[in-house]
Amino acid sequence: MRNIRNELNEKENINKKIAFILALVCIFLIFIDFLIISLIFSWTDWVALLIFSLLFIVPAYLANAGMVLIGGGKPVDGGKNFIDGRRIFGPGKTWKGLIRGPLLIGIPISAAISLLFIFLWGVIEPIPSEGIMNGVYKYYNSMIYFRYYFIGGRPDDNLIFGYLTIIIRIFLCAYGAAFGDLIGSFIKRRLNVSRGNPLWIIDQLDFAMFAMIMASIPSFILPEIFLPLDILIISFLFILTPSVAILANTIAYLIGLKNVPW
Repeated sequence: MRNIRNELNEKENINKKIAFILALVCIFLIFIDFLIISLIFSWTDWVALLIFSLLFIVPAYLANAGMVLIGGGKPVDGGKNFIDGRRIFGPGKTWKGLIRGPLLIGIPISAAISLLFIFLWGVIEPIPSEGIMNGVYKYYNSMIYFRYYFIGGRPDDNLIFGYLTIIIRIFLCAYGAAFGDLIGSFIKRRLNVSRGNPLWIIDQLDFAMFAMIMASIPSFILPEIFLPLDILIISFLFILTPSVAILANTIAYLIGLKNVPW
């Protein structure tokens, strides 16, 4: 019994070290990304990139948190095992979390935030518009980008139609995160990683990756309405998402809000 406990403590200490190292790496990568974008384009392009990335991915972040907050009940896998003898997803992945997390947390809060931006668009619009006129932006040098991520649609679309495109994007992003988290859990079970233990990077990226995939589907079907994710946003989200999770958990651990930094 003592050997098992020592082994668990040793694994926990290793994961703590990994968490701190990854937190430092995340800060470094964000800084490097800022330098690269600033040198190739401009620092204002990086700020725009940060804002667009957050506006896109926030429904996934909220849905992911919502699945934890209002989860519970019947597990998605019904308590059944896969062909390898291990649980398919595990007891932590429930129908309530999968359905209600995005539906009651991710989608309505994101929709409310987007509605607020529509009301404030008259105040927001002159800022990037003036920057574009003055050549401040080198990459995001068109109002198409700003309009699309803030209020949806293209320049000729009315606000109601634009908001509907945002709702579609929010819905797909939120449920993409839910299914991505489910697939991440499936991978963890196959690798025999027990519930509560981290599978570094996979844990932090699974939901965001599938959110990006699902929310990008309309851009392939209706490219005249939905903008595809550009390579700058995709690469930045691969840095930002694990950074947010790892740094938030590490800070929460350091100030005593969590027992472990993951």
